Amino acid sequence: MEFRKILIGIDDSRQSEKAAVYGFALAKALGAEVGLVEVVEPIMIAPVNSGLVGSDMNMLNTTFPPMEILDAQEESAKTVMHRFVAMYGEEFQITKFLENGDAATILIDTAIKFNADLIVVGSHGRSGFNRLLSGSVAEDVSRHSEIPVLVVPLKEK
Repeated sequence: MEFRKILIGIDDSRQSEKAAVYGFALAKALGAEVGLVEVVEPIMIAPVNSGLVGSDMNMLNTTFPPMEILDAQEESAKTVMHRFVAMYGEEFQITKFLENGDAATILIDTAIKFNADLIVVGSHGRSGFNRLLSGSVAEDVSRHSEIPVLVVPLKEK
């Protein structure tokens, strides 16, 4: 199998920086095209009425955050995208994807749209209870993708 198009998932973390290093090095060695995808996952905010003891606090109904928060998330994502393009853009023509939604689902959908032969993502390396609480985008992508996935761990041996 040839890897002609490599999609790298990025965010503002050390994990994605390390994944980008591997993804771009692999793309250079193979002469592959590169796509960068950053996903803005809308946060959910639980409404709180008065906060007084005994008051009606409806913590089960969640709402989307105000537009200011969504705008700030979008601007932060654009800044991260610009940083990665500035770091690697001279050597590569990079296809950029800035998407909104569930990160694992968007990574897989974008890989299909980009016709990627490989997805590269970073991993926090969490296990046990920590992984249960926070979930793992890398694990979800590797479980559900029909495209090969390179998961780059943060930890060095």
